[in-house]
Amino acid sequence: MKENVLHYLFENKLITNSEFEIISPGTINLNAGPDFFNAKIKIGNTIWAGNVEIHMKASDWYVHQHQNDPAYDNIILHLVLDNDKAVFNSKGSSILTYQIKYKQEVLEQYSKWEHTLNNIPCSDTILKLDTFNKNNFTEALAFERIEQKSKDFEQLIFYNQNNIEEAFFQALAMGFGGHLNKIPFELLAKNTPLNTILKQKDSWMQIEAILFGQSGLLNPEVGHFNDDEYLNSLMNEYRFLSSKYRYKGIRAELWKFSKIRPYNFPSVKLALFASLIYHQHNIFSKVLNLSSLKDLSKIFQVEASDYWRNHYRPGKTSKQSVKRISESTFHYLVINILVPFLYIYSQQTRQENIKARVLNWLEEMPAENNRITRIYEDYGFENMNALFSQGLIELNQKYCEQKQCLSCRLGHQMLKIVWNEH
Repeated sequence: MKENVLHYLFENKLITNSEFEIISPGTINLNAGPDFFNAKIKIGNTIWAGNVEIHMKASDWYVHQHQNDPAYDNIILHLVLDNDKAVFNSKGSSILTYQIKYKQEVLEQYSKWEHTLNNIPCSDTILKLDTFNKNNFTEALAFERIEQKSKDFEQLIFYNQNNIEEAFFQALAMGFGGHLNKIPFELLAKNTPLNTILKQKDSWMQIEAILFGQSGLLNPEVGHFNDDEYLNSLMNEYRFLSSKYRYKGIRAELWKFSKIRPYNFPSVKLALFASLIYHQHNIFSKVLNLSSLKDLSKIFQVEASDYWRNHYRPGKTSKQSVKRISESTFHYLVINILVPFLYIYSQQTRQENIKARVLNWLEEMPAENNRITRIYEDYGFENMNALFSQGLIELNQKYCEQKQCLSCRLGHQMLKIVWNEH
């Protein structure tokens, strides 16, 4: 057993000692000092108010040097698993110490979860919980996940000195990069001011020249395209524009192509990003005023320029195919970029209607179908839309993978069931 388990038993009044009654466990202390502040404990006919300290062994009091620390002088109760030694505070006064008693079945249940190899530690008991409780917690976790993602964009807005269009441009770039090319896309966007790109807003080719030039992928050393007329035109445009705006590009080797399907190559995503900027000037302002997911999707219905119909990489011809922003990419952008970005923007500007609108987008969007969501569906969790999918992913990453069962609301409810059954 670990000390955090003893904290859990005390905090949730799952201790069976008859010598005292926990009126209130007080507030758990995560910093230096006693484990619980302002607890209320009934001993006999007297209710004591003060701090509580919990140890595995009573002798740990001396290991931690509490006998020399005045911060521990007002301890009203010392709870231990092994009462192996009498303890005294810095004034020499005896500290009331009791050995913790508990229902063995509760700890046995938790031990099973802690040592299981199942993807969901509580898989042996989770079906005991009703759908309402599962859905309620899943939805709450979805909001937590959005809040957490929005913190990154809060920093991005601060980095851009509250220039929302610039920050949104950089956020979108990261979204086009996906998991593998997020960093080079971010560096590219931060090294390429949006206002200088929009000065060429009437020229699709010039926008491509800027972005591909800044990416380093127009470097002749990267590909063999000396006879490629379009790429040579882009290089010439970029030389002029980079001199005019003093651009500083990034290194081509930062981009990852291996183990990626050609349609998701960073060069294709970069071409689609250029197309989006060309077709949708001031995209943030447009997105901000849209209410339905259907209307939002129309903004992202763009194709890459004609050159990319038979190219996946600069200078290398391929089978003819139109390159569009796929539905899966659009959904990825909504979930990971648009919703959290507009969420933090709505908080900063105190426009709650925007927050409600973007949450509706997730509710309109089909549920994600992946390994994680399928696992939870098998155990009675509903996966009704993208909002619930995000909640299930958060449950998996924050609690189940980390085996944080004692911090999980569902884990707590199941342990209470075990307590009541015995």
